[in-house]
This record gives sequence, C-alpha cells and structure tokens, in this order.
Amino acid sequence: MIRINNLVGDRYKIIGELGHGGMSDVYEARDIIFKRQVALKIIKFENAQKIENIIRFQNEARFSAAFNHPNIVKIYDYGEYENLPYIVNEYMKGQTLRDVLDYKRNFSINESCSIMLQLCDAIGAVHEKNIVHRDIKPLNIFYQNDGLVKLSDFGISILLNSNLNLNESKRVVGTIQYLAPELVTGGKASFQSDIYSMGITFFELLTGRVPFDDKDPKKVARLHLDSDMISPLTIIPTLPKEVEYIIFKATARDPFDRYMSVQEMRKDILSLYRNEKVMKGSGGLLSRIFGFSRY
Repeated sequence: MIRINNLVGDRYKIIGELGHGGMSDVYEARDIIFKRQVALKIIKFENAQKIENIIRFQNEARFSAAFNHPNIVKIYDYGEYENLPYIVNEYMKGQTLRDVLDYKRNFSINESCSIMLQLCDAIGAVHEKNIVHRDIKPLNIFYQNDGLVKLSDFGISILLNSNLNLNESKRVVGTIQYLAPELVTGGKASFQSDIYSMGITFFELLTGRVPFDDKDPKKVARLHLDSDMISPLTIIPTLPKEVEYIIFKATARDPFDRYMSVQEMRKDILSLYRNEKVMKGSGGLLSRIFGFSRY
C-alpha cells in the first residue's frame, strides 16, 4: 500500500493523492532525479489478481509511450511497487473537461471548436499508429489553465489487427453514453467508433449534456441503436447550422456514413472556426495558446 512520503522505484516520492478510480489509484509524486512533479498511477491490489487487468495496464503504458504529442499526456516510466505495476505520467495542472463542464455547464462555440481541433490532432496521431482509443470522453481529456487540451487514459485502447489485444469479442467496454452503436452490440472497434465518441463529446461541450442518457445503461444502449440523434440546435438555438452537420456526420448510426477519418472531421470544424460571421467575438482558445487566430 502506498503512503505519503513513500519512495517508489527509488526515485518517486509520494506527495499526495490525486484520485481513485475503479481500476487504479493516482498519486502526486516528486521525481527526485529529474526534479519534477509527476502523476503516479498504480493498479489496485484486488484488480491485480486478474490477468486481464494486468494486460490492460501494460497496454496502457505501451500505447501511451508511443506518443510525443502536445495534445497527449506523456508517459515517463513504468515499473512495479510491492508487486503492483505502476505508470508514471506527466503531472497535469488544471482539470478534466468533465470537471469544467460540471462547473460551468457548457463551452462557447469558439471554445468548443478550439477544444475539438486539438482533440482531432490528438486522435489523428493515435490513429496514425493504428490504435483505437475506445474511451474518448470529457473525463479522459485534460484542460489546462492556458486552454491546452491533452488526451489521456489508453487503458482499453487496442491495436488494430493485432494478437496483443485481449479477447473481448461480444464484450461491451467503454462508457455507454459515448459508445458507438456497433460497439453496443459487441461489434469491432474502429476509427469510426472513435469518431462517434468525438461527435458525442462535441455535442456535450456545446450543450452541457449528452444526447442519450438514463440511469439504466441498457436503456442508453437502446437509445444509441434506435433513436435519432438530437440536434444541438434544439438545446442551444443560436448555434450555427454547421455544428449540426458535423455532429450528425460524426454520429451517424452506420459507421460507413460517418467521417472516414479524423482529418475529414477536423477540416469541417476548422472551416466553421474560420467563419467570421459565425465565430464572431473574441478569439478562441487556440489563439490564446499559440498566439494566432483562425489558423
């Protein structure tokens, strides 16, 4: 069991607790070698008793280590402490998009497009490695104080056409409110299933809610399968019509009717972001981060 002031791996001094999830615990630590703050994620003892959980944890480290991207949380190290595997990530200042949404309800059209453009860049890099993230949602997207967005949590990600993946056929994994219809029925994950989750996330950023929700996960699953997508304009009538097109395209029930790539989705969001008539007012997050506007 990890306690404050413990030294993990002979270099990570535990400073405090950052959070506790169903699979693992996360601690703030100090890397005494490189003199920097880090986030140390360690699998819970009870979860480590199942080999599939260990494989998922190892896969998360392996997939995360494949990236050196400004919009993806960096991994620094992987090891074991008292026979429990841990991952050391960069320490994220700020909150997740879930935290911000819970506080402020929704983002402006300007902010939402800025966030989505950064998310498209992150997922584009993920897909270039032939990886499907499978759990895109506001809780897994960090939102730093300067507006920079960083994707995290590759715990259930898979490498397409690889025998390294867990045998999860017919098993539904992911968060039901963001899950593509084909995954609800046990189908294979694909780039298009990630794009569906991105469309749901865009909807939530703009409106402050997900389109399909219920206390019963089975009812939510059925809504994904049988119900028409709600227009975000029915919730926020002042939103431009282009938003509706992008979200409907990303969340089409048939994967073949969705964007064929994240780059296609990004192109439409960027076109919307550059539309001066629609995006009037102050510059978006990207202009504050990178010092330019309408890039």
